[in-house]
Amino acid sequence: MSSLSARQLALLLLGWRDVGVAYTALADRIRLLILDGRVASGTRLPAERELAAQLEVSRTTVTAAYAELRD
Repeated sequence: MSSLSARQLALLLLGWRDVGVAYTALADRIRLLILDGRVASGTRLPAERELAAQLEVSRTTVTAAYAELRD
């Protein structure tokens, strides 16, 4: 299983905050990255704390986005 660093994912997520509720927008953008093949299915995403720090959002936002992706 490959993994993706918080920095790498943050670069792919440029412009994710454009619309909507933060956690939903983040989950939608990550889902889109997977669907269009820029992030391979099964790739290990970065730890919540690392991604939150990289994106300058609360850990709660990342936790909620990851939970939405799992559901």
